[in-house]
Amino acid sequence: MHLCQVAPYVTYPPQMGGDHRTHGLVKEFPAAGDTVVRYCQGGSPAMYKSLDLRRNVRIADGYDEYRHLHPLHEVVKSPMLLGYPNLLAGRALSLANDGLPGMLDDADVVLAREPWQTPYVLDAVDDSTPVVFSSHNVEMERFGDIDQPLFEDRVERRVAALERRSVEGSDLVVCTSERDARVYRETYDPGGPVIVVPNGTYESDIREHRPHSSAARGCRRSHGIPANATVCVFMGSNYEPNAEAAHAVVDIADRMRDTTPPVHFLILGGVGNALSGRDLPANVTVTGYVEDGFEAHLDAADVALNPMLSGGGTNIKLIDFFARSLPVVSTPFGARGIDAADGAELVVAGLDAFPDTIASLASDPERCRDIGRAARLLAAEEYTWEAGSRALHERIIEDFGPF
Repeated sequence: MHLCQVAPYVTYPPQMGGDHRTHGLVKEFPAAGDTVVRYCQGGSPAMYKSLDLRRNVRIADGYDEYRHLHPLHEVVKSPMLLGYPNLLAGRALSLANDGLPGMLDDADVVLAREPWQTPYVLDAVDDSTPVVFSSHNVEMERFGDIDQPLFEDRVERRVAALERRSVEGSDLVVCTSERDARVYRETYDPGGPVIVVPNGTYESDIREHRPHSSAARGCRRSHGIPANATVCVFMGSNYEPNAEAAHAVVDIADRMRDTTPPVHFLILGGVGNALSGRDLPANVTVTGYVEDGFEAHLDAADVALNPMLSGGGTNIKLIDFFARSLPVVSTPFGARGIDAADGAELVVAGLDAFPDTIASLASDPERCRDIGRAARLLAAEEYTWEAGSRALHERIIEDFGPF
C-alpha cells in the first residue's frame, strides 16, 4: 500500500500533540511493508526557529515528509494567532499545491488531517481512491468554546460546513474517542464507518518514574526548588485551552504558597508564553519549551496536573504523564475520553479541590507510587501510538485492500 498523508504544517519531529498524532497514526505502516509520504502545507514555528528549511525529510525507510514552503501557506495561518481555525487552508491549496496532485494520483489511500484540508482532498482525488479523515477534535465544539474577536457566527458556520463535508464525504473517519465518534454519528451522516484510535504515547517513553536520578535532582537545583518540596508539573503548547489551564495552575499555586512542607509548580512548554505579564508566586517556575532535559523535568515532579476546562479530543499530555508513572490530578473534563478510573489510575477533582488533593497525595508517597504504576500499565496496554497505528493499518487493509 502507498499512503499519502496530508497535514497542515510540518510534523516531524513531533513537537505538539497534533504532530504526535499525525506521526503516530502512520508510524508502523512502513514496518508492514507499506510506504508513506506526508505532504505538509507550509512550515511550523519550530522549524523556522531552528532554521530547518529542508523540503524533503526521510523519517524511515518507506516514510518521507515533503514540505511545501510557500508564503501563501504561512499567511493564511496567521488568523490562528487570534484564536481562529485554519479556515483558509483548503483555498490556499487550490492556489499553491506543489507536488500534491501527483502524490494524490499515486496514492492507494489518502489520510487527511482535520477538516481544513480534507474537502480539497475529496475534490482532488479519483473516486476509486479511498479518503480517510483523521479527526483530532470535534471542531464545531472546540471552536464553539473559543471566542473570536470578529465574525464569530460566520466562523462557526464555516467550521460546521467543513467538518460536515469531511465526515460525510470520507470513506473512513478516525476519531480520538468513542464520545467524538458518537457526536459525529448523531450530528452528521458519515459516508463510511467511524472508528476510534485513541491518542497515545510511544512505547519507548513508557518507564518507571526516576525522582532520585542525578538529572532530576539537578533539575530541582537549577530551578531553586527546596529539596523537601512536592513538585507539581503541567505542560502544554500555547493553545487557548492550555493557557486557561496554566492560569488555573498559577491560581492553585497562589493558594498553596505557604504550604508546609512546600509545594512547587513547574509549567513546561510554549503555554508559558500565555502567562507573560502576570505576577507569579515564588512557588511557580515557567520554563518555556524544554528540549534538552525534558525527561529530567518529569522525573523531578511528584505529581502531574491536568486542570483542563475546555478544548476538544483527548489530552495527549495525560497519557504522557501516565507513561512516566506520574500520579495525575485531573478535572473531569481533562479526563474525558480516557478509560481510567478515579482513584486507581488517576485522581479526578474539581479545580477548587486541587490544593487539598495535592496535599493529600504529597502526604502519601505510597499512594502516589500505586497510582503512577497503575497509570503506566494502562498506557502500555491501551494507549500507545504503535498499537493505534497497527490497528488503523489493519482496518484500512480490511476495508479497502488488498493493495
